Amino acid sequence: MGFNLHNLKGLLDTKNKGTQGSGGNGIIDLLNKLPLDKIIQKLPLEKLLTPEFMQKYTSFKSIGEMLQKMGLGSNNDSATQVMLVPKDKMDNQLSQNTQFSSLQQMLQKAAEFYASRKSGNK
Repeated sequence: MGFNLHNLKGLLDTKNKGTQGSGGNGIIDLLNKLPLDKIIQKLPLEKLLTPEFMQKYTSFKSIGEMLQKMGLGSNNDSATQVMLVPKDKMDNQLSQNTQFSSLQQMLQKAAEFYASRKSGNK
């Protein structure tokens, strides 16, 4: 089974055309079914965990600041450092320091944010 997230605008258009009333959430439903590695394979972390996303949905200015303050890296770390942290440790820190209960949940929100920006919705 393969998923193609390259056309996120198309997914959002599908989401907005009649699926809302039937309980479907388009990209959200799709992302809920994808494992983390597939989300990251289709949408690089640098495109998801941008300073804009971090400032809107966390109390941190960047992914580096978040990693440093959570004791998981340094202020200079890029988004790829997130995947080097053991999943349970990352999930635990995210649930304690952000509105997200897991990295999966954070990346799902980041992908939704990314898709809305690409489609012109702010």
